Amino acid sequence: MNEHRLAQATVVATFLLLVVGGLVHSTGSSLSCPDWPLCYGQFFPAMEGGVLFEHGHRLVALAVVGLTGSLAVAVFRRRRGTAVRALASASILLVLVQASLGAVTVLWKLPVLVSSAHLATSMAFFLVVVALSHRLAPAPASAAAAPGPVRLLAGLAALGVYLQIVLGALVRHSGSGLACGTEAVLCQGVVWPLGGPAELQMLHRMAGVVAALLATAAGLLALRHGGTRARRAAALAPLLALLQLGLGAWTVWSLIAVPVVSLHLAVGALLLADTLSLFLALGPARTEATADRTDPAAGLVPARSDA
Repeated sequence: MNEHRLAQATVVATFLLLVVGGLVHSTGSSLSCPDWPLCYGQFFPAMEGGVLFEHGHRLVALAVVGLTGSLAVAVFRRRRGTAVRALASASILLVLVQASLGAVTVLWKLPVLVSSAHLATSMAFFLVVVALSHRLAPAPASAAAAPGPVRLLAGLAALGVYLQIVLGALVRHSGSGLACGTEAVLCQGVVWPLGGPAELQMLHRMAGVVAALLATAAGLLALRHGGTRARRAAALAPLLALLQLGLGAWTVWSLIAVPVVSLHLAVGALLLADTLSLFLALGPARTEATADRTDPAAGLVPARSDA
C-alpha cells in the first residue's frame, strides 16, 4: 500500500514537471541557463526571470528522479510480480533518457527533433508511472473484463492522444503554431494548405479531432460496460476531449498566450492519463494471489504477486 501512495506521488510530480516544462518553452526561458546541470555554475542561482522557469524545471525534474528511484526500490523489495517490476525498470530507464535529452536540448541549443523527443519521452514516462500506479493499487472487489472491442477502442484512444501530443511538440518546437494565422478551422482559407509549417499545423488539428472522437467513443461505451473505476475514467474522457479541442482553438485565437498554451498541454496530459487508465481499468480483474513471503526478522512486509 505504501508503494501505491509513492506511485501516486510520482504521477502528480510528473504531471507538475510536464506543466513546468511547457512553461519553460512558452515563456521563452529555454536557454536562460546556458550550462547543465548547474545554472551559471550554481545549484541555486537567483530564481528570477527566465531562470525561475528553466532552473525550476530542473529542480522539479530532480525531485521526480528521486521519487522514481525510491518507487523502483520499493517495488523490487516488496513485490514479486513480473509486470510491476518491468514497469518499475522502464520508469528508471525513461527518466534517465529524459534527463539526458534535457541536457542535450540545452547544450545543443534547442534542436527541433531533440526538443520534440524530450517531450515525447516525458509523456511516455508519464504513461509508465500511471500504469505502475494502477498495478500497485489494491485490486477491486469484483470487476469483469469489458468486451474486447471496447477495451481496444480505449487503447486506440490512448495511442491517438499520445501521437497527437508528439505532433503538438513538433508544431511547438518548429515554430508552426501560427502557420495558419488565427483561423481555427481552415488554414489560409483552405482545408489543406501547401507549405511545411502550415501542413504540420493542419495535420496536428486533424489528428486532434480523431483522437478526441476516439476518446469520446471509448468513454461513452465504457460507461455501459466498465466497472466502477472504468466508469470514472469514462465519464472524464469526453469532457477532457472537448475541453482540449476548445483549448487548441483558443491557443490560435490568443496568438499562443502563455496561460492558454500551458492549459492546452496540461489538459492533453490529463486526457492521456485518463485514456490509459480507462484502458487498464477495462481489463480483466487482477487476483490478490499470495506469493513467497520474506523473513519477518528482516523487517520486510510480505510480498504480493502482481503478475
